[in-house]
Amino acid sequence: MQKPKLIAAVAVLVVAVGAGAWAMVAAGDDEPDAGRPAASASTDPVGVLKAAAAKADEQAYKLTVGTGGTDGDATVLLWDPKAKRGLETTSLKVPSGVVKIERLTTGPDVYVRVTAPDRRVPVWDGKTWWHVGAPGAPAAKQGLDNTRLASTLGAPAGVRLTGEREYAGTLDLRQSGAVLGSGVGSVLGERAGAVPFTAAVDEQGRLVRYRIELASEQSQTAQLDLTYSDFGLPVSADPPAADLVGEDPPANIPGA
Repeated sequence: MQKPKLIAAVAVLVVAVGAGAWAMVAAGDDEPDAGRPAASASTDPVGVLKAAAAKADEQAYKLTVGTGGTDGDATVLLWDPKAKRGLETTSLKVPSGVVKIERLTTGPDVYVRVTAPDRRVPVWDGKTWWHVGAPGAPAAKQGLDNTRLASTLGAPAGVRLTGEREYAGTLDLRQSGAVLGSGVGSVLGERAGAVPFTAAVDEQGRLVRYRIELASEQSQTAQLDLTYSDFGLPVSADPPAADLVGEDPPANIPGA
């Protein structure tokens, strides 16, 4: 059984359909005293995790999303939450090679480019940036929104300390459809009300590791593994050159 492919189809490929994405504007001045540990607003585990989830909207970061598998499927997101700008790149292994999906958000506009290992799908040419609309458009909400995944940690239950700044508990994800998308919701099914998770924060109280357990249709367990790093990383997200932009994207472009 290729367990990660179930999640890859849901939590990786549809990632490119997810709202808001991806390459990053400098936010170095937004980080208060990066070298000094911030005082925690609460020593209660639930309070620590809620605060960590909120911090994801304060500073630019790199997010790596994996599925707990060994096949190399992964997504890397560079995101400036204040400017709503960044780049998300999803790599998905297929029998003929690797499909790469890039989603560029420049603030007011979102573009998607798909590179396929062959040219049987002409619009997946690796050159054309398809203009799929504005961040948060209804079509985009059908997929996983990696820019808001930390928000699913805002209401944890049964939280316990498992190590130094490491926690475990359960999540009620029934109200997180706008973040997780319909695909992940269908995978979770009745488990959505009590989904196991683990999380870790750094000395500044920022979320650095976050795992959400997902059940496959074969009742096996797969994970959505998140790693946050490179806080304050400065990059830019500029619109593609006009001659590389395609309007009216076809239905086989994620987010169209």
